[in-house]
Parts: sequence; structure tokens; C-alpha cells
Amino acid sequence: MIGSSTVISAWDGNQLAGLTRVIDDGEMLAYMHWVPVNPKYQGMHVGSGLVERVKERYAGYMFLEVMPKESKNAPFYQRHGFTLMEDGRAMQIVTRP
Repeated sequence: MIGSSTVISAWDGNQLAGLTRVIDDGEMLAYMHWVPVNPKYQGMHVGSGLVERVKERYAGYMFLEVMPKESKNAPFYQRHGFTLMEDGRAMQIVTRP
């Protein structure tokens, strides 16, 4: 995907189950753009697996951020260690003080 720093996908044979796209600055900040999961695979931890792989990939970065499209998705990210930022919409993990 053009403009992405990292794209991680999950496959079931030749069927795309989900993917995530990350944009980063090369050393300190990574922004996870979205984590769409094929409806057929929702509830099967595909999204969780993708988020955890992104966290592993960017463990050395100071910030990993995401902005859920809908507020109902915030608990999903909170289960993966993200906290709401001061503006109340974006969420981030701070790995280094």
C-alpha cells in the first residue's frame, strides 16, 4: 500500500482475513491507520493478532498511536494497552518516558 511504512496481513489460505497499515517517522512515532477484519473472521482474534504484531514491530518506538473510527472500538484497543489521549479520541501506547 503506497505510503505505508508497514502493512501486516492475516490470511486463511487465499482469503484475506484482515490487515493493518502503519505509518511511522522511522524512529519515534508510529501511527496504526486501521485494522479492518473480514466480517467472516470477526470474533476470531484476527484483529488482536494484527495489533499484537504491530506492537512487537514497534516496541522500540516511543509512541504507537491509533485513532478508532468509532468510539465503540476504543475498548478493543484498551485491551491491547492503549490509553485515551487528552483529546479523548486518539489512543496511544507510550513505551518510553
